Amino acid sequence: MGRKLNAVLSLISLVLLLCVAGCSDWGGLAISGKTGTLGLGGELTTGITENVNARVGLNMLDFDLDGEIEDNEYEIGLDFSSFSALVDYYVFHGSFRISGGVVSLNHELDLEAELDENLDIGDNEYTPAQVGTLSGSVDIDDLAPYVGIGWGDTLGRNKRWGFYTDFGVAFAGSPDVSLSATGAGSVPGLAADLAREEDEIQDELDVLKFYPVLSVGLFYRF
Repeated sequence: MGRKLNAVLSLISLVLLLCVAGCSDWGGLAISGKTGTLGLGGELTTGITENVNARVGLNMLDFDLDGEIEDNEYEIGLDFSSFSALVDYYVFHGSFRISGGVVSLNHELDLEAELDENLDIGDNEYTPAQVGTLSGSVDIDDLAPYVGIGWGDTLGRNKRWGFYTDFGVAFAGSPDVSLSATGAGSVPGLAADLAREEDEIQDELDVLKFYPVLSVGLFYRF
Protein backbone atom coordinates (compact mmCIF):
# COMPACT_ATOMS: atom_id res chain seq x y z
CA MET A 1 0.00 0.00 0.00
CA GLY A 2 2.88 2.36 0.84
CA ARG A 3 4.52 1.74 -2.54
CA LYS A 4 1.25 2.48 -4.35
CA LEU A 5 0.70 5.66 -2.35
CA ASN A 6 4.22 6.84 -3.16
CA ALA A 7 3.59 6.16 -6.84
CA VAL A 8 0.34 8.12 -6.77
CA LEU A 9 1.94 11.04 -4.96
CA SER A 10 4.83 11.04 -7.44
CA LEU A 11 2.46 11.06 -10.39
CA ILE A 12 0.36 13.84 -8.90
CA SER A 13 3.51 15.82 -8.14
CA LEU A 14 4.65 15.40 -11.74
CA VAL A 15 1.30 16.59 -13.07
CA LEU A 16 1.35 19.57 -10.71
CA LEU A 17 4.85 20.49 -11.94
CA LEU A 18 3.53 20.32 -15.48
CA CYS A 19 0.63 22.47 -14.34
CA VAL A 20 3.03 25.11 -13.04
CA ALA A 21 4.90 25.06 -16.32
CA GLY A 22 1.62 25.22 -18.22
CA CYS A 23 0.34 28.14 -16.20
CA SER A 24 3.51 30.14 -16.86
CA ASP A 25 3.92 29.21 -20.52
CA TRP A 26 0.39 28.78 -21.77
CA GLY A 27 -1.93 29.88 -19.01
CA GLY A 28 -5.28 28.81 -17.72
CA LEU A 29 -6.64 27.22 -14.60
CA ALA A 30 -10.03 25.64 -13.94
CA ILE A 31 -11.75 23.88 -11.06
CA SER A 32 -14.71 21.55 -11.42
CA GLY A 33 -17.15 19.39 -9.51
CA LYS A 34 -18.38 16.13 -10.98
CA THR A 35 -20.37 12.97 -10.37
CA GLY A 36 -20.14 9.52 -11.92
CA THR A 37 -19.13 5.91 -11.43
CA LEU A 38 -16.15 6.93 -9.28
CA GLY A 39 -18.41 8.88 -6.94
CA LEU A 40 -18.60 12.59 -6.17
CA GLY A 41 -15.48 14.64 -6.61
CA GLY A 42 -13.57 17.55 -7.98
CA GLU A 43 -10.69 18.30 -10.33
CA LEU A 44 -8.05 20.93 -10.94
CA THR A 45 -7.09 21.50 -14.59
CA THR A 46 -4.42 23.60 -16.26
CA GLY A 47 -3.07 24.00 -19.77
CA ILE A 48 0.26 22.53 -20.92
CA THR A 49 0.06 23.57 -24.57
CA GLU A 50 -2.67 24.98 -26.77
CA ASN A 51 -4.34 21.57 -27.18
CA VAL A 52 -3.05 19.62 -24.14
CA ASN A 53 -4.39 19.94 -20.58
CA ALA A 54 -3.38 18.21 -17.34
CA ARG A 55 -5.70 17.54 -14.42
CA VAL A 56 -5.73 15.90 -11.02
CA GLY A 57 -8.83 14.81 -9.15
CA LEU A 58 -10.27 13.25 -6.01
CA ASN A 59 -13.54 11.26 -5.82
CA MET A 60 -15.45 9.77 -2.89
CA LEU A 61 -18.75 8.00 -2.28
CA ASP A 62 -20.26 6.39 0.83
CA PHE A 63 -23.79 4.98 1.04
CA ASP A 64 -25.85 1.82 1.68
CA LEU A 65 -28.21 -0.11 -0.57
CA ASP A 66 -29.86 -3.50 -1.01
CA GLY A 67 -28.80 -5.72 -3.89
CA GLU A 68 -28.79 -9.27 -5.24
CA ILE A 69 -25.56 -11.21 -5.82
CA GLU A 70 -25.63 -14.87 -6.89
CA ASP A 71 -29.40 -15.05 -6.21
CA ASN A 72 -28.98 -13.93 -2.59
CA GLU A 73 -30.14 -10.61 -1.15
CA TYR A 74 -27.47 -8.52 0.56
CA GLU A 75 -27.31 -5.24 2.39
CA ILE A 76 -24.38 -3.53 0.68
CA GLY A 77 -22.32 -0.70 2.11
CA LEU A 78 -20.24 1.20 -0.46
CA ASP A 79 -17.09 3.07 0.50
CA PHE A 80 -15.40 4.45 -2.63
CA SER A 81 -12.38 6.72 -2.93
CA SER A 82 -10.00 7.41 -5.80
CA PHE A 83 -7.29 9.75 -7.03
CA SER A 84 -6.64 10.53 -10.68
CA ALA A 85 -3.85 12.12 -12.68
CA LEU A 86 -4.79 12.61 -16.35
CA VAL A 87 -3.62 14.33 -19.52
CA ASP A 88 -6.16 15.47 -22.16
CA TYR A 89 -5.30 15.88 -25.84
CA TYR A 90 -7.79 17.90 -27.91
CA VAL A 91 -7.46 16.23 -31.29
CA PHE A 92 -9.28 18.75 -33.47
CA HIS A 93 -8.67 21.88 -31.35
CA GLY A 94 -12.32 21.70 -30.30
CA SER A 95 -14.25 20.14 -27.43
CA PHE A 96 -13.50 16.48 -28.24
CA ARG A 97 -10.51 14.99 -26.42
CA ILE A 98 -8.59 11.77 -25.83
CA SER A 99 -7.47 11.23 -22.24
CA GLY A 100 -4.90 9.00 -20.58
CA GLY A 101 -3.29 8.61 -17.17
CA VAL A 102 -3.75 6.67 -13.95
CA VAL A 103 -6.52 6.23 -11.40
CA SER A 104 -5.80 4.97 -7.89
CA LEU A 105 -8.89 2.98 -6.87
CA ASN A 106 -9.73 2.16 -3.27
CA HIS A 107 -13.26 0.77 -3.43
CA GLU A 108 -14.83 -1.46 -0.79
CA LEU A 109 -18.26 -3.09 -0.65
CA ASP A 110 -19.32 -4.57 2.70
CA LEU A 111 -21.93 -7.32 2.37
CA GLU A 112 -24.40 -8.68 4.89
CA ALA A 113 -27.07 -11.19 3.93
CA GLU A 114 -30.66 -10.88 5.09
CA LEU A 115 -31.23 -14.08 7.06
CA ASP A 116 -35.02 -14.29 7.11
CA GLU A 117 -35.12 -17.24 4.68
CA ASN A 118 -32.99 -20.11 3.46
CA LEU A 119 -29.86 -19.15 1.54
CA ASP A 120 -28.16 -20.79 -1.42
CA ILE A 121 -24.44 -20.92 -0.60
CA GLY A 122 -22.11 -22.75 -2.95
CA ASP A 123 -23.87 -25.97 -3.96
CA ASN A 124 -26.29 -26.27 -1.03
CA GLU A 125 -29.13 -24.55 0.78
CA TYR A 126 -28.82 -23.51 4.42
CA THR A 127 -31.28 -22.21 6.98
CA PRO A 128 -30.73 -18.90 8.78
CA ALA A 129 -30.06 -20.85 12.01
CA GLN A 130 -27.27 -22.85 10.33
CA VAL A 131 -25.62 -19.83 8.76
CA GLY A 132 -25.87 -17.41 11.66
CA THR A 133 -24.51 -14.05 10.51
CA LEU A 134 -23.28 -14.00 6.92
CA SER A 135 -20.98 -11.12 6.02
CA GLY A 136 -18.30 -10.35 3.50
CA SER A 137 -16.47 -7.75 1.48
CA VAL A 138 -15.46 -6.95 -2.08
CA ASP A 139 -12.31 -4.86 -2.51
CA ILE A 140 -10.89 -3.10 -5.55
CA ASP A 141 -7.53 -1.67 -4.54
CA ASP A 142 -5.27 -0.90 -7.46
CA LEU A 143 -3.29 1.71 -9.34
CA ALA A 144 -4.97 1.42 -12.72
CA PRO A 145 -4.01 2.79 -16.15
CA TYR A 146 -6.83 4.84 -17.68
CA VAL A 147 -7.82 5.64 -21.25
CA GLY A 148 -10.92 7.45 -22.41
CA ILE A 149 -12.57 10.14 -24.45
CA GLY A 150 -14.58 13.18 -23.50
CA TRP A 151 -16.20 16.42 -24.52
CA GLY A 152 -15.78 19.88 -23.07
CA ASP A 153 -12.70 22.09 -22.87
CA THR A 154 -12.49 23.48 -19.34
CA LEU A 155 -9.88 26.00 -20.53
CA GLY A 156 -11.76 27.15 -23.62
CA ARG A 157 -11.32 30.86 -24.14
CA ASN A 158 -14.91 31.52 -25.14
CA LYS A 159 -16.56 30.84 -21.76
CA ARG A 160 -15.89 30.94 -18.05
CA TRP A 161 -18.02 27.98 -17.05
CA GLY A 162 -19.72 24.98 -18.60
CA PHE A 163 -20.23 21.22 -18.57
CA TYR A 164 -17.92 18.39 -19.56
CA THR A 165 -18.13 14.59 -19.76
CA ASP A 166 -15.79 11.61 -19.54
CA PHE A 167 -16.20 8.09 -20.95
CA GLY A 168 -13.35 5.70 -20.27
CA VAL A 169 -11.97 2.54 -18.69
CA ALA A 170 -9.60 1.99 -15.76
CA PHE A 171 -7.72 -1.30 -16.14
CA ALA A 172 -7.76 -2.52 -12.53
CA GLY A 173 -7.06 -5.95 -11.08
CA SER A 174 -9.76 -8.46 -10.21
CA PRO A 175 -11.80 -7.65 -7.10
CA ASP A 176 -10.91 -9.53 -3.90
CA VAL A 177 -13.93 -11.29 -2.40
CA SER A 178 -14.23 -12.71 1.12
CA LEU A 179 -17.19 -14.29 2.94
CA SER A 180 -17.64 -15.49 6.49
CA ALA A 181 -20.46 -17.01 8.56
CA THR A 182 -20.69 -17.52 12.29
CA GLY A 183 -22.01 -21.05 11.68
CA ALA A 184 -19.13 -22.11 9.44
CA GLY A 185 -17.23 -23.79 12.27
CA SER A 186 -20.14 -25.99 13.41
CA VAL A 187 -22.12 -26.84 10.24
CA PRO A 188 -20.46 -29.53 8.08
CA GLY A 189 -19.75 -28.38 4.53
CA LEU A 190 -20.60 -24.71 5.11
CA ALA A 191 -16.99 -23.51 5.06
CA ALA A 192 -16.36 -25.27 1.74
CA ASP A 193 -19.55 -23.83 0.27
CA LEU A 194 -18.53 -20.35 1.40
CA ALA A 195 -15.29 -20.79 -0.53
CA ARG A 196 -17.28 -21.83 -3.63
CA GLU A 197 -19.59 -18.85 -3.18
CA GLU A 198 -16.55 -16.54 -3.02
CA ASP A 199 -15.31 -17.96 -6.33
CA GLU A 200 -18.74 -17.53 -7.94
CA ILE A 201 -19.05 -13.92 -6.77
CA GLN A 202 -15.48 -13.27 -7.93
CA ASP A 203 -16.34 -14.63 -11.39
CA GLU A 204 -19.50 -12.49 -11.52
CA LEU A 205 -17.58 -9.34 -10.58
CA ASP A 206 -14.52 -10.11 -12.70
CA VAL A 207 -15.86 -7.69 -15.32
CA LEU A 208 -14.81 -4.89 -12.94
CA LYS A 209 -11.22 -5.49 -14.06
CA PHE A 210 -12.32 -3.08 -16.78
CA TYR A 211 -13.80 -0.50 -14.45
CA PRO A 212 -16.10 1.89 -16.36
CA VAL A 213 -15.41 5.56 -15.72
CA LEU A 214 -18.42 7.68 -16.71
CA SER A 215 -18.88 11.18 -15.35
CA VAL A 216 -20.36 14.58 -15.94
CA GLY A 217 -18.96 17.75 -14.40
CA LEU A 218 -19.45 21.48 -14.07
CA PHE A 219 -16.33 23.63 -14.41
CA TYR A 220 -15.29 27.23 -13.78
CA ARG A 221 -12.25 28.76 -15.54
CA PHE A 222 -10.28 31.52 -13.82
